[in-house]
Amino acid sequence: MDQELKAVIEQALAGDQDAFEHLIHQYSGLLYAQVIGMLHNSAETEDVVQDAFIKAYTYRKLLVDPEKFPAWLMAISRNLARDWLRRKRPILLEDDVVGELPDPHGHRPGWRLERDDMRRGILAALHLLPERQRLAVTMRYFENMDYASIELAMGVSNGALRGMLDRARNGLRRMLRPMIEDGDPLPGQESDDA
Repeated sequence: MDQELKAVIEQALAGDQDAFEHLIHQYSGLLYAQVIGMLHNSAETEDVVQDAFIKAYTYRKLLVDPEKFPAWLMAISRNLARDWLRRKRPILLEDDVVGELPDPHGHRPGWRLERDDMRRGILAALHLLPERQRLAVTMRYFENMDYASIELAMGVSNGALRGMLDRARNGLRRMLRPMIEDGDPLPGQESDDA
């Protein structure tokens, strides 16, 4: 952690509201990436992220080591998301989170159904990954975060992160290959023959 960020964290933990606002801007994307991977709903994710910052500010005096702030904040948001899941079942990601998948063949019949099937398959496969792999993939590929930021947020080394991402990509390939090549059922869905 660089000294400038550490100083801002120390000021925020001491009660400086401007410093804490700076931390909100610094870490809101990271928290969003983590929580959206758990809740699959942008509105609920925004609520949980906001609640995480409120809780962090309220209990800021409990954190002694400013260098542990990112991991502490991530733990707060993860626990709040788990609490939310206990109260309410997750729903599929909204279109604004996933974004529009381009139609490479023009507007031919059935292209929207194929795109929607692919989107559901990707999200279902992503949801089946272990939590830390899902978080790493979400931060890297949905939030476009660099390796150093992800390592700091997750508290892992570069080698551990690269291994985690490699296992996640291999798992996604394994889950999605049948759907792409053979038209088999989406991950997490049962076939009619089962």
